Amino acid sequence: MLKYWDRKEKPYILILFCLPFMWMLVSLLMGQYFPDPGKLLMRLSGIWASVYVVAVMAMTVVGKLKLFKGINRYRRFIGITAFFYALLHFIIYLVLFAGLSWKWISSDLIEKPYIYVGSLALVIMAILAVTSTKVMMRKLGKKWKPIHRLMYLAAAGVIAHLWWQVKDDISLAVYFSVFLVPLLIMKIPTLPTYKKYFKKT
Repeated sequence: MLKYWDRKEKPYILILFCLPFMWMLVSLLMGQYFPDPGKLLMRLSGIWASVYVVAVMAMTVVGKLKLFKGINRYRRFIGITAFFYALLHFIIYLVLFAGLSWKWISSDLIEKPYIYVGSLALVIMAILAVTSTKVMMRKLGKKWKPIHRLMYLAAAGVIAHLWWQVKDDISLAVYFSVFLVPLLIMKIPTLPTYKKYFKKT
């Protein structure tokens, strides 16, 4: 019965997760973000990527509560959504903000080093998205869990990315740090366990 409910429910969850994207797309097509759509859309997509990073990190705590154990089935779904919005953030930067201009991008790589930690977080989330299937879980075996704990490194990259780009308004960096930093601190004692998964047999 639970499996049936899960399959039946997922399309609705998918629609819910896609609502911010659809809202941004419709607003863009209606011309609400002009004359500088890239700047505002980068901010919005970055916010939603960070929201879902917080959500997937919070699952390590919330999912252990008896009342909320049912949401564990959506953990990978939430992680993939975080990657989707992070990728959208990156594409918006390349297309709408930088205009696919290598000269512009190369200049930003020098002047805005926070791009590097943001890119690192995106690469990590891409790896986790690719290895999130049941097939990859079986192939990776015991190595799957430590690989997916790299999400903590991605979350740290998100925090660094937010703070490093601060000029005047620190509100976003503060809000997301309030949620992410405690979750990262809680997981520090478990990090040394990586060694046992990768030791030679």
